[in-house]
Amino acid sequence: MTRRRLSIADRRQELIAAALELFSARPAAEVTLDDVAAQAGVSRALAYRYFGGRNEIYVAAMRTAADQMLALLDPPHDAPPLDRLVEAIRRFFDFAEEHATGFQALLTGHPGAQDGAIGSIVDEVRAALHDRLVEGMGLRKVSPEARLALSTWIAAAEAAAADWLTHRDLPRRTVEDFLLSQLYAALSVTAIRDREVARFMEGLQ
Repeated sequence: MTRRRLSIADRRQELIAAALELFSARPAAEVTLDDVAAQAGVSRALAYRYFGGRNEIYVAAMRTAADQMLALLDPPHDAPPLDRLVEAIRRFFDFAEEHATGFQALLTGHPGAQDGAIGSIVDEVRAALHDRLVEGMGLRKVSPEARLALSTWIAAAEAAAADWLTHRDLPRRTVEDFLLSQLYAALSVTAIRDREVARFMEGLQ
């Protein structure tokens, strides 16, 4: 069977999609560019024409996963604050469920994934999630208490999504509601010392 001719960009994306499948199913150190070529159904020589080795395609694949997540999490700017938070959680789980391979490879990969270029991508995603929560809450200034509350909640959301993807023994809506309750509790404590957060919480009543 003759393979269809693709543009350079399309061929790269084909290889990246194959890499995401492999990196989410196996430790990154065990995946070679030859494996990616086989997964994509292309020759070894063609794969090496686009990527110099496993590390290069690993970074490219994680960059793609991060971009997919951030595009999906773009908040609804015309919605009330509470609706924005609910929608942010829903979209977060949309990505985790519909793009499970990218999510798991990006945020729940091997320990080394937190180093170097990959660590920078993960940090970028977490910072963007933080900024979008801040925007959704309408905060003009983020206090140390608010930063702590949001950062720890983001870590909890990642862990909850990873647990749900692994076990799926709770309805997704139950997990989403659990995270919303956690966020509400964290912000309620923060509101004691942060007037802007208190104003936001008052608007939810």
